[in-house]
Parts: sequence; structure tokens; C-alpha cells
Amino acid sequence: MGEPEFSCRELADIREDIDMLVARNPRLDTAFFGDADPLSAGVDVFTGAARYLRSLCSLKRLTCYARASTLYTLGASNIGLLAAAGLNRVHLGLESGDEEILRFQRKGQSRKMVVAVAGWLKDAGIELSCYVLLGLGGQNRFEQHARATAELLNEIEPEFIRLRRLWLYGEGSEKECPLIEQVRSGSFIPQTPEGTVIEVKLLLEHLQPLNSFFACDHANNYIQISGLLKRDRAEMLWQVLDFLALPEQDRMAQYNLIGSRI
Repeated sequence: MGEPEFSCRELADIREDIDMLVARNPRLDTAFFGDADPLSAGVDVFTGAARYLRSLCSLKRLTCYARASTLYTLGASNIGLLAAAGLNRVHLGLESGDEEILRFQRKGQSRKMVVAVAGWLKDAGIELSCYVLLGLGGQNRFEQHARATAELLNEIEPEFIRLRRLWLYGEGSEKECPLIEQVRSGSFIPQTPEGTVIEVKLLLEHLQPLNSFFACDHANNYIQISGLLKRDRAEMLWQVLDFLALPEQDRMAQYNLIGSRI
């Protein structure tokens, strides 16, 4: 949960930025349209920027973040327009497949919405990279979080599954994460480091051998594993089990070493 304020820029301004970017990187072959939900600027602005960028350089891949709710509002036909303009991949904050967690965290999306969007992206030929947020269910719903998320991922089979860990920022400051208030009231109990690793284990146990690349490789994750589920799921699960079998002092040393970071 972050700051709600944002503004949308005019296409002419974006084109000026693109001109500067291409001038500095004449051999540009991949590009990422930044910010959390650039599609909220509208299809015309986004496709205009995408087409302009591709007219200036030979891109292998054009990627962006997108909210499931925004994509759902756009619908299948507009997603097809995004693909036609050159969008290759979308990074989507799936976070969880558990409906109760999604409502509690005010995510603004549902399983039904994600399934529809994933199908439209697949039909349009746009790759889907889903982010799962470890610890989002806290200590009370971590099993439901892992199981429901795995079930949803099994259904939509994205090209990429990327794991991140919930981090509550700004405690005691003027701009603290809204979820901290829920922690104070006791309605949300943050997951422990050990519980976070157990969530990774549960995910791997419930995920099918999909043709999806599974990555738990961010600096904020307590363990680092990655591989193709279809080929490497068993090996990744063994790595997690091997870690959990380490002496407690060794596991605690790893948790303390990682700490919390962006």
C-alpha cells in the first residue's frame, strides 16, 4: 500500500522522453514503461508511446507493469490493441489467490478478474509475469494464501512467477504503510521469517509442473531459488527443505543477514 496520488502525462511529453532515451541508447533492444500502472493513462496514450518507441529502434521486448483491474476494464479488444502496438510482456501484481486476503488488503481484484485477464493476454500473445507476495496473509492465513495462490497459478499458467516478500515501511514516521495500523490493532499478525520460507515450500508443493519460470531471487527473499517448474520443481523444493533442515542458529543467521530491504 503506497501513496494514492499520481498524474498522467501527455503523449507529447512522453515522446520527448523517448527521443532523449533513444539518443542516449541508440542500440536499445528492450524497454520497460515504468510506474505501477502506466495503462491507466489510457490506450491511446500507451499505444501511441509504444508505436513511437518501436518506430525509432528495433526492440526485442517491450514490458510494463499493469493492475489486473485496469486490464479487466480495458477488455480483450483493447488488450489486442496493446499487442498490436508492440507490448510483449506484462508484470502483474497477483499478490494472492485468496479472496479474503485480497479483500482485506484492498487489492481491488478477484480471482475471476485475474483468470479473465490472463486469458486475454494469452490470446493476444502477451507474456504474463505474476508477482506473489509472501507474508500477505500474515500468520493467520498463510496456508490459505499459499494454497489458493498455487491453485490460481495452476489455472492461468503464466510465463513467469516471481516471489517477493511483504515489507511494512515507515513505522512511526509521517508516511507509514497503512497496514501498520492493522498490526497495532491485532487484525494482522505479520508473518515470521521462518513462516515466509514455509510459504515458499507450500507453494512449490501445490504448484503443478507448469511451463512457468519460478523465481524466488530478490534480495529481500530469505532463500534464493529459481527454475522452470516443469523441469526443476522437485529440485527447488528439495533446496527449501534442505534449508529448513539446517540447525536453528544457521537459519536465524540467514534471516538476520537478509533483514528487510527494497
